[in-house]
Amino acid sequence: MLDHVARKITAIVVFLLISVLFLVLKDPPFQLGLDLQGGTRLVYSVDFDAAYADGRLDRSENEVQVLEQIIQIIRNRVDPDGLLEPIIRAGGRDRIIIELPGTLGLPSKEAKGELAEPMTEGSDEIHLVDASDFPESGVVVIGHERIRYNEKIGNTLRVEKDGAKLTGRAVKSPLETHAASDEVTLEKDDAFRAKIESLGELSFQIVATAADMPPGTDLANEKEKLKVWAEAHPNAPLSAFNRLSPEEGGPDPSIEWFPQKAYTEAMKAASPADIALPVFRPKTESEKITGAALSRVYPTRDDFGYPAVGFEIQPSRRSDFGEFTGSNKGKQMAIILNGEIFSAPSLDVKLVSGGRIQGRFTDEEVKNLMTVLRSGSLKIKPKIENDERVGATLGDDYVRRGEISGVIALLSVLLFVILYYRRLGIYAAISLILSFVMLLGALSFGNATLTLPGIAGIILTIGMAVDANILIFDRIREEMDRGRNVKQAAREGFEKASPAILDANITTFLTALILRFVGTGPVRGFAVTLMWGIITSVFAALVTTRVLVHFDLVKGAKKYNVGQWFVTANFAFMKKAKIALGTSLTLILLGVGLFAVTPDAERFGIDFLGGVEAQLRTAKPESVDLIREKIKAIPVIGESADVKSIIESAEGDGYTMFRATFKTADGSGDIAKDSDVRALLTDALEGILLERAVQVELDNPDGGSPTANVTLLFAQPHPTADIAAVVEKAGLENPVVETTPTPNEYKVTAGVAVGMTAEDLTVKLQGVLGKETDSSGSPFQFADGIPSYSSVGGQVVGELRDQALLAMLFSLFVIVLYIRVRFAEYSYGFAAVMALLHDVLITLGALTLANKLGILNGEINLPIIAAFLTIIGYSLNDTIVIFDRVRENLPRMKKPFAEVLNISINQTLSRTVLTSFTTFLAVAILYVFNMGTGNVLETFSFAMMVGVITGTYSTIYVANPLLVWLEGRSGRLTKDGIYIPADAQRTSKGKGSKQEAQLGQI
Repeated sequence: MLDHVARKITAIVVFLLISVLFLVLKDPPFQLGLDLQGGTRLVYSVDFDAAYADGRLDRSENEVQVLEQIIQIIRNRVDPDGLLEPIIRAGGRDRIIIELPGTLGLPSKEAKGELAEPMTEGSDEIHLVDASDFPESGVVVIGHERIRYNEKIGNTLRVEKDGAKLTGRAVKSPLETHAASDEVTLEKDDAFRAKIESLGELSFQIVATAADMPPGTDLANEKEKLKVWAEAHPNAPLSAFNRLSPEEGGPDPSIEWFPQKAYTEAMKAASPADIALPVFRPKTESEKITGAALSRVYPTRDDFGYPAVGFEIQPSRRSDFGEFTGSNKGKQMAIILNGEIFSAPSLDVKLVSGGRIQGRFTDEEVKNLMTVLRSGSLKIKPKIENDERVGATLGDDYVRRGEISGVIALLSVLLFVILYYRRLGIYAAISLILSFVMLLGALSFGNATLTLPGIAGIILTIGMAVDANILIFDRIREEMDRGRNVKQAAREGFEKASPAILDANITTFLTALILRFVGTGPVRGFAVTLMWGIITSVFAALVTTRVLVHFDLVKGAKKYNVGQWFVTANFAFMKKAKIALGTSLTLILLGVGLFAVTPDAERFGIDFLGGVEAQLRTAKPESVDLIREKIKAIPVIGESADVKSIIESAEGDGYTMFRATFKTADGSGDIAKDSDVRALLTDALEGILLERAVQVELDNPDGGSPTANVTLLFAQPHPTADIAAVVEKAGLENPVVETTPTPNEYKVTAGVAVGMTAEDLTVKLQGVLGKETDSSGSPFQFADGIPSYSSVGGQVVGELRDQALLAMLFSLFVIVLYIRVRFAEYSYGFAAVMALLHDVLITLGALTLANKLGILNGEINLPIIAAFLTIIGYSLNDTIVIFDRVRENLPRMKKPFAEVLNISINQTLSRTVLTSFTTFLAVAILYVFNMGTGNVLETFSFAMMVGVITGTYSTIYVANPLLVWLEGRSGRLTKDGIYIPADAQRTSKGKGSKQEAQLGQI
């Protein structure tokens, strides 16, 4: 009978209820990935020249490395847990491209308001009747304009003076006049922008007082110098004043000035200079206490109950921090973040280990501040250049294939389990469905982003849960075959299968745990999903299934009829070991050799190599599937193409703007090949791309003076008044210019002279507009079919690549250690790891060959890395199941070690084949449904099919023969190959004898 049944039922119900609540109440329960839903695209520029001039960057530093460091910090801020799966890559020398999936970056709450007073062109403030619902910064829509603001003061939104070029309407300042009471709607808040753009510079400095100033220096005079300078430079930051020498009118060398964070309306209305405080510059290295000295940050509360950030100092800097605070008791310590004093508490006591950063924060601000501080400081502040919404990477057909194949794969596995294990199979199916719900609930709780490979990974996780049930049911069958009654068999089955299940899943969990903390980006996200999958699958097998079987036995079940595959197997596996190992070595050498001689452009995807990105504009709305089909047909570059629609260009059922990202023919991303790639795109999209940015129609119904209806499409927006003034020079009379929903498109209605033709007017408009500029000095540049074209870097570069490799190596090391603890010898761990490496290398060779033969797109990218990680975890499970049976058999079998291994393999062959078959069935269905599409699921499922086959093979023919060889080399086998127990080994070593058995004795 099962102990503590009520507790187990309670646990099942509670976990299931929590999961369902997250899935039902959270809207949406999951964030869909860029491949399924699209998202927000941000482009940032990094001004290296300004950084050199400001002294923030030394000219000896490598710009490429600095850009990689900035990208890594941004990745850690935007996706600290690796669950959002954004795309973050370099764009040329000084650009960063960030794509956030789904609705990330859209407003977290709705906000609408009305203009309290009219707005004119060029205004830098938006005055609302009530701005209480609007965030501190974001993008608002007024009429057809999208306007970015970067600060909210009371009911006033201050427009960003050098703002981003938004795809809808550029917004350095409003380009149109808006009347009072016009509706203002929040389109996007800037929660992610705040994380990206924060420098993250934290320092602790002592506030200067008149008594502490150097002789001959008057603090009042210093304050006056600051005010005079600020009046002369109203828009300059105080950091510019701090860089001046005293001879240039700057501060005394001992101090620098920082503005205080404005908490009250009076402070918000004051200038930064009016509320600035002087602080002493650090004199020695020990006095430089910055964010780098922090070991931990955590949420807390200040004395007034406001959210705050607590911090702890690294042990190596605690003596410096203690000396710094102790020697300045009674003085104010300014806590400066990003050039602003958040607080300046009085040092009443000596601080050693830490303190608190307070600033009347909100909970969200505390969360963001902690993320920024943990990720480190940026050397250069990125500047937003472009902000737009993009459509899904995959077409509707591919998504539909993925959904259908996933459902069929899952149902097929459940049906097979039911047919093979019958009543036990029904309980397994129920358990697996509940496990599936719990897994989805856990991922929803963790704010995971679902991508198509992620969905496949979830299905594979369910496959691992099937494996655990198979181990239990096969052990129950084995115990019944030995003559035990059904209750004894069930009890023995669960108890004897549990160690193998736990060992297999704990090693995989440890691997995932290391990947979570050592890995970065997508590797970390994969690890989190895998950890939750292991927890829910083990719970399903050892708790849910056991409770269901318990109640079946209570009802009087007498026998369980199950399938009998390989029950009486007696194959001489170990006799074929040398042939098998030789074959494996040959295949590995051939596969790795083929991979080595394959050019980078063929073997690596854009995630590793980078490539180029082109923006496309079509003459009329087109479907993303049509554009994707045309580009995919381009030789070489088309295979790697990633095509997205730009949401703001939507018209009817299609779009007029798209982005295509792809590798160049040589994998270099060299923009010198600009003309070649442009020609390929132009040819492939002939008749589709925009060719005429000026379209003229003449209307003359009564034979009188004709009316011209002109459509102008520019590369960037312009004030309507400026357009009207310029088109008059082309002969248009009394033009009326209006904006349209299409970005940067204008409709002009005007009279023209009798006899003017549409062709003549088109030529005149192109000539006049091509020479003029608007009131801000921007030229009237017409839109192009390919308006932008630039290089993009890979996602897997620098630290991301190195940490991923480090995480994998470290995880393999931990596998060896854990197996050493469980099996008392290192040889088991080394044999298991060698089998894992075998599986990965064979799969790598198979992908390379398939790529060469044109069977599929087998280039290495992030989804394939996820497949390799899955293969490692999956293959390890089968190996440990056999090793666990070896450990059980050794004490009671006085036979050669190789024979014990052979017996153990045959005893577990049924479950080895069944677990592999169910997983292979799932991934094979995924492959068949996606075969020939070229999408990521085709390659992912192909890699998994190869991995499952090689994993089963290596468990038998690689891990076990290597274990015999390692045990023989270590002296734990007699000359006859019989295993020497641990106590006998100690006695033998004490006598100085040493036994050795080589692979040839197998």
